Amino acid sequence: MRSEHFGGRFPGAVTAGIREISGRSQRTPDRDSSSTRRLHNFLKFCCLLCLLTLVKGASVPSEISIGGLFVVEWSSSYWERYIAAAAQAAVEIINERNFLHGSRLKLYIADMSITRSMSPNVLISPSSFNQLLEGSMVDALDYTHAQKFAALIGPGYSSEAVSLSPWLYQQDLLSVLVSATSPVFSNRTRFPDYARICPPDSYQGWAIADLMQSLKFKSCQILSCADVYCAGLTSVFVQHAKAKGIRFTQNVWSYVDQTSVAANLQAIVADCVAPNVFVLLMTDVQAKVVFAAAKQLNLLDRLVWIGSEGVSSLLPSELPGNYIGLRMAWNESSQSISDLKTLWSRKPIQFSSAAYGNVSMPDQSMWRSYSYLPLAYDAVFALAYAFQAMIERNESIYNTSALENALLDVKFEGASGYVSFASNLGPKVGRYDVVYQSVARNFSIVGKWSSAGGFSSLENLNLARDGALGVCQGIVLGGMFVENWNPGYKDEDAASAARIATMMINQDPTLLPGITVSMVIGDTSAVRAISQNGFLSAAQFNIVKQEALAAIAEDLHSKGVTAVVGPGFSSESILVLPSLNSLGMVEVSFSATSADLSNKQLYPNFARTCPPDDLQGRAIADVLAHFKWTKCQLIGCVDVYCTGLARTFLQRSKELNIEVEQVHFWEFNNPSGTQALIKTIYENCSNSRLFVLAMHDHDALEIFQAADTIGATGNIVWMGSESVTSISSGLPYGYLGMKIGFNHTNSHFNRLQTLWESLSPSEYPGVDKLLTNPYLVLSYDATFAIARAFDAMIRNGVSIFNVSAVVETIGALTFEGASGKVSFDKNLDPSYAKYDLVNQQANATVSIARWEAGSITHLVMLDQPTDWLDVAVTWPGPSGRDVMPVCKSANQSSSQLLLKVLLSVCLSLLVVFAIAMLLWCYLCRPVRTEDEDGEVIKMINKIRSELKITIKDGFLTSREANTRRYRLSKGRMKVIDYRFLVNTARFALMKEFETKHVNGFCNWLRNQASVSLPFAESHRVLIGEVHSSFHDVNQAAGSFATSQQERYHRLGDFVISTCEAMLSPGSSACDPTIEESDEFEARFGYFLDKTTRINLWNDEELNLFAKLKVAIAKHMALLGRDCQDRFDEMKKEEAGHVLTSFRDSQEPPRRFSPYKQSDAEVLAIRLHEEDSRDASYQDEIKMIQISPTGIRVHNEEVFVAQLHLRAKLMNHAFQKKVLQVVQSHESPSGRESLDKESQGASEELIPSSSDHSTFCADFEEYGNDLLQRKISVDCQFEDGVRRVEICFAPVKSKARISQKLLKYADPQLQCVWPYSGYILDPVRLSVIVDGPKKILEVFKWFDSLDASSGISVCRVKNKFMSSESEDGYRDLTICVLFTTSCGMRIIGEIQVHDKKIHQLKLKMHKLYRILRAESLRDI
Repeated sequence: MRSEHFGGRFPGAVTAGIREISGRSQRTPDRDSSSTRRLHNFLKFCCLLCLLTLVKGASVPSEISIGGLFVVEWSSSYWERYIAAAAQAAVEIINERNFLHGSRLKLYIADMSITRSMSPNVLISPSSFNQLLEGSMVDALDYTHAQKFAALIGPGYSSEAVSLSPWLYQQDLLSVLVSATSPVFSNRTRFPDYARICPPDSYQGWAIADLMQSLKFKSCQILSCADVYCAGLTSVFVQHAKAKGIRFTQNVWSYVDQTSVAANLQAIVADCVAPNVFVLLMTDVQAKVVFAAAKQLNLLDRLVWIGSEGVSSLLPSELPGNYIGLRMAWNESSQSISDLKTLWSRKPIQFSSAAYGNVSMPDQSMWRSYSYLPLAYDAVFALAYAFQAMIERNESIYNTSALENALLDVKFEGASGYVSFASNLGPKVGRYDVVYQSVARNFSIVGKWSSAGGFSSLENLNLARDGALGVCQGIVLGGMFVENWNPGYKDEDAASAARIATMMINQDPTLLPGITVSMVIGDTSAVRAISQNGFLSAAQFNIVKQEALAAIAEDLHSKGVTAVVGPGFSSESILVLPSLNSLGMVEVSFSATSADLSNKQLYPNFARTCPPDDLQGRAIADVLAHFKWTKCQLIGCVDVYCTGLARTFLQRSKELNIEVEQVHFWEFNNPSGTQALIKTIYENCSNSRLFVLAMHDHDALEIFQAADTIGATGNIVWMGSESVTSISSGLPYGYLGMKIGFNHTNSHFNRLQTLWESLSPSEYPGVDKLLTNPYLVLSYDATFAIARAFDAMIRNGVSIFNVSAVVETIGALTFEGASGKVSFDKNLDPSYAKYDLVNQQANATVSIARWEAGSITHLVMLDQPTDWLDVAVTWPGPSGRDVMPVCKSANQSSSQLLLKVLLSVCLSLLVVFAIAMLLWCYLCRPVRTEDEDGEVIKMINKIRSELKITIKDGFLTSREANTRRYRLSKGRMKVIDYRFLVNTARFALMKEFETKHVNGFCNWLRNQASVSLPFAESHRVLIGEVHSSFHDVNQAAGSFATSQQERYHRLGDFVISTCEAMLSPGSSACDPTIEESDEFEARFGYFLDKTTRINLWNDEELNLFAKLKVAIAKHMALLGRDCQDRFDEMKKEEAGHVLTSFRDSQEPPRRFSPYKQSDAEVLAIRLHEEDSRDASYQDEIKMIQISPTGIRVHNEEVFVAQLHLRAKLMNHAFQKKVLQVVQSHESPSGRESLDKESQGASEELIPSSSDHSTFCADFEEYGNDLLQRKISVDCQFEDGVRRVEICFAPVKSKARISQKLLKYADPQLQCVWPYSGYILDPVRLSVIVDGPKKILEVFKWFDSLDASSGISVCRVKNKFMSSESEDGYRDLTICVLFTTSCGMRIIGEIQVHDKKIHQLKLKMHKLYRILRAESLRDI
C-alpha cells in the first residue's frame, strides 16, 4: 500500500498507533470510571495533534526536481529534442512567475539516445529486451545526479513506457506521458504510475476510421508493426473499420531493412487488386523506411497514404504527396503558445546539462509537424498546478497518491487546448488535427476531430478514389503434370494444352487486359515413378508421395502461384490438397475423377472440369442394362479412383438387378500374378465372360497382356473405364469402354486445334490425340476457368489471393470452352457431364453411343431396321454379345440321376443322426466341477460375487445350465456363456485371454441392463420365497431393472480396479530393483496390448477413462513422493549440497542463453521473410490453432518438418558423439568387465579411440537397432571406477513437437515466433549415474570440451534445485550445440540422471502417457 511508504498519506507508525489506541478505547468496559475515559480521549487528542504537527511541520522544498526522459543527442532536428526544449521552456516560465510560492522547479534531462538505439532481435527474448530497456532508462536517470524526483515526464515510446513501469512502481513514482499513446496505459490496474497529456490510441484508431469513412474509402492496406504502440492502435482501428464496413488487409512487418520492406510492398502490388489506400499505423522512423521503399518501386505518388500521429510528426519535406493524417491538436492562437514563442525568440533554450547544447526556435515546418511541443509544455504546467495545490494543502510533493489526486483537480487552458484529466489520469477529451500534403507538396490543416463530437470540419480533398493500384502486370498459374516420363505420355499432352490455353488467354483483349498470364509447371514425374513395394506399407507409401507433392506445391507457391491445374490422378490430388490448402492455393483438375473429391468439407479448394466417378459408375451400369446383360466380373486397382468408381458401379448394378459375380481389387505391377488371376476367372466355366475394368490405363495393359497370354482375348467382352479407354494403342479388338464426351465442333475447339497445329510438335506434343483424348480439352478448359475467375475478381476489386473468393468465383462461372458449355455445381463438379461409349473397331476407336443424365443415345445410326447391337458394335469373337457360356457336362440317364439323389438324401440323414447323438452325449455328460487352473476358478467366483450374478442371484453359467440339476429351471434363469467368465477372469489375472469373449460379456451385461423383466417371480421359485401381492411383483421387477444397471456399472468398476492394480508402480521406489522395473514394464505392456481392446472403454455412460486417470494420478503422486524421498537422501550424500545449489558458472548463466533452433548459429530451422508474411496472413484469415486454454498458435508445420528432418539426419551421429565422450572416460579395466552383448554393441557403435572427428549425417538409424538399447560403460571417477548407463532415445516425433508449441505460445512467457525454435530436445539421450557427485562430474566432461569436439554446452537447467522441481522428478539437463564435420548443426539434450530417480522416471513417464492423453487411443 502506498500509505505505508515514506511520503504516503499517513506515516505507518502513527496510523497504527491511532488504531491501537482507538481499539483499546473501544474495548474499555462500561464499568471504567469517567476519569479513565477522559484519559483515553486525551491520548487520542494528543496523537491527532502529533499527526498534524508532522504534516504541517514538513517545510516547503526550495527546489522541486522532475526528470525528463527524452532523446536529445540524435539529429539536431529530431522531434524529441524540441519536445524536451518545450518542457524546459515551461519550467523557466513557471519559475519566472514564482508559480510555486518560493519553490523553484528544475527539469533534469535524461538522454535516451542509447535506449532508442536498441532494437529487438531473435537472439534475445522479449522479456530480456524489456529488462535491457528498463536498465538503460534507469541508468540515464541516475546520470542526471538528481537527489530525488517528485515526478517524471516521458518516455516517448509506448514500448519504452511498458519497460519502465516496474521500476516506477518500485520507486512509487509518477510519470506524465507526452507521446506514448498505446491504449494499454488507460488500464490503471496494470499501469498505476502513469498519467498522460496526449490522447490514447483508443481515440486515434476511432478517428482514423472516421476519416476513412468521411473520405469514402471502402478498402485499405494496413501496414503496422508488432510493438505495443502499433498493436494497440491497430486493434482499435480494425474494430472501428469493421463496424463501418471498411475492408482491409493487415500486414505486420519488420522495418529494419528497406530491402525487405520493398519486397513486401512489391508482393502487395502484385496482387492486381490491392487497394491504393495505405494506412500507416507506425512510428515516424518506420514510416521513413516505407516511403523510401515506395520511392524505390516508383509507387510513392501513386498511392494514398493515411498516417497516424506518429507518422505525421515527420517534417513536411519527409512526407509524400497524397498524404493525409492525424496530428495532436493545439491552439496556435492561445496565450500559452504566445508565451512559449516569446521566450524562445529571446534566446535558445538551454538544457540542464550543458553537454546537450542549446535548442534554437523551431521553424514553421517544425511547428506544423512537431505537435508534441504544446503537449510537453502543458505536461510541465499540469505538474506545476498539481504541486501548487499540494503545497497549499500542506501535502508532501513526494506523496504519489496525493499527486494523482491533485492532477484530477487540474484544469487550465494550455498550449494544446483545454487540459483536464479523467479518472484514469488520461485526457477527458481526445483532439486531433487532420493534416494534408498534396502531390504538389502543399502542406495544410484540413480538419479537426474530437472524441466529443467527431469532425467539426473537413475540407473536400482532391484525392484519388480507392480502387486497384493498376500496377500488376503478370499472373502466374501453376500446373502439376508428368512431363519427363515415357515419350507420348498423356500428361505431357495435357500440359501442352494448358500452356496453349495461357497463350490464347494473352491473345484475348477482353480477358485480363494488360496482364500477362504465364504458367509454371511442377513436374510430378518423380511422384508417379514411386511404386509401392515390399518395403513400404500402404501408409508409408502415401506419406512418401505426399511429402514429394508437398515439395512441388511449396515450390509453385514460392513463385507466386495461387491456382494450380492438375495433378492427373485422384490419389495425387487427395494427397496434395492439404498442402495446397495450407499454402492458400486452389486446384482445378482436368482428370481427377474420384467421387470422394466432391466432399467440400474435406476438400474445399478443389474444382474440376472432368465429371466425377459416381456418374461414370452409373453410366457403366446403365450401359450393361441397355445391352440386357445381367451378370459380370469386376476387376479394379486398390487406389481411391478405382475403389470409388467400383463403389458407385456396384450400387447402381444392385438397383438394376445386375449380378456382379466376383469383385477383385488387385495390386498391379505383378504380371505373373495378374495372369494367374485372369486364368482362374476365365477357366471357371460358370463365370460370365463380361469383365468390367475399374482401373488405370497402365493397369489395363497388364490385364490385356495376361488375357492374350492365356489365349482368352477373343472370348472376353471388355467394358473399361474412361482411364482404360485413354490408352492410345493396345486396346483389344471389340473393346467397349467409356470416354468423357465433348463437343469437338464448337469454335473454341477449332481455335485450339488450329493454334496447336501451327506450333512445334516437339515443344507442344499431343495435337494428334486431341480428338481421342478428352483430358486435353479439359486441361485447356481448367486453365481458362482460372483465368476467367481471376478476371471477374479483378474487375470486382477482389484479391486473387483470397482463396475463398477464388473458389466462390469459379463456382459461379459459365462459359463456352473447348469441351462445350462449362459451368460448376455446388460441389464444383461440372454441371454438364456426358460419357461416350466407344468401341475398338478394325481401324479406329469409334463412339457408338452417348450417356447423359441417365439416358443413352445412339450415335451410330442404321439405315436398315436391324438389331443395333449386332451391326453398330464390333464384338471380340464369334460369340458376339453373348457373355454367358454354358458349362459342358456328360449325358446321364434319368435312372442314374435318381440314384444319385437318393444316395445323397440317405447320406445326409445319416450325418444328421450322428450329429444329434453326439450332441445328446455332450449335453448329458457329467459337469466338471474343477478346472485345471485354480486361480481362474477363484477369480470367476470373485467376479460373480462382485457383480451379483451367482446362482442365488438367478444366473447360471452355460456349463451349469447343461447339468441335470438345473436343466428344468434354466428357462427361468439367466444363462451366462461360461467362456465370458473364463476370459474375464484371465484378464483380471493378467493371463492370455480372448478379447471377443470379454467384449461379449460386456455386451451381454449391457443388454441385460436395457431389458426390464420380472425376474423376481422366477427367483422366488428357486429359493422358496413367497410373495402374495401383485404390487410386490411390480416392485421386484423395477428393482430388477435397477440391479441390472448396477451390475453393468459394477463391471466398469471391476475393470478400473483391475487396471489400477495392473498399473501400480509397486513397492517403495526409493530402492527399486531391476526385477520390479521389468515386471512393471510387462504389466504396462499388457495394459496397452490387451486391456485397451475391451469395448467397455468406449461407453460414454461409464466414462472409464476419466476414472482411470484419477487412479493413475494417485500412482503419480506416490511416485512423486518417492522421488522426493530419494532427493532428501541425495542432499545428505557427498556433494549433495553442491548439486542442489549448482548454477551455471557462465555469465550470464547459459540457462538464459538466446540459443534457438532458428538462430543463425544453428539453422536447424530456416526462417525466411515469406514465413513472416505467411504468419501474418494466418492471423488475417484466422487460420490459427486455439488450445483448450485459449492459447493461439500459428501453423508451424514447415518449421516442425525442418527440425524433424534435421533431427533424423543427425540423430545417429549425435548419439555416437555423446557416447564417444563418455567412452573417453572409460576405465581400462572397465571394458574387460562388460558382458559380451554390451561390449559388442559398444564396439559397434563407438568409433575407435583414434577417431576424434565429428560425424556428418548418418543414415544408419533405420538399419541399426543399437540405438534402441541401453549401453553400460565402466568409467573412471574421482572416487574410483563406477558404471555409467547410456539410454538412447528416438527422434522426437512431429506430433509431439507440434504439441509442445502450445507451451511456448503462452503470452506470459513472451517467446518469439517461431515457437518451434524453442524445442531443444529433438535429439536426446540419458546418462545415468549413481549419486550427486557423479552427476556433477559427468557435467564437467561435457562442459570442458573445446569447440573442435563438435559439442558445446549452450544451456543448463538444474532440476535438483528446489525451485526447478516438476512433479517431484529431478535431473540435470544439458542442452548442447552439436556440429557435424560437414557443418550441419542442431541443439540436442543430454539428461544426467540419478540411477534410483531414473528408475522412478521410467514408471512416471509411462503413467504420464495416460494422464496427458485425451482418450485411450491417444496413449
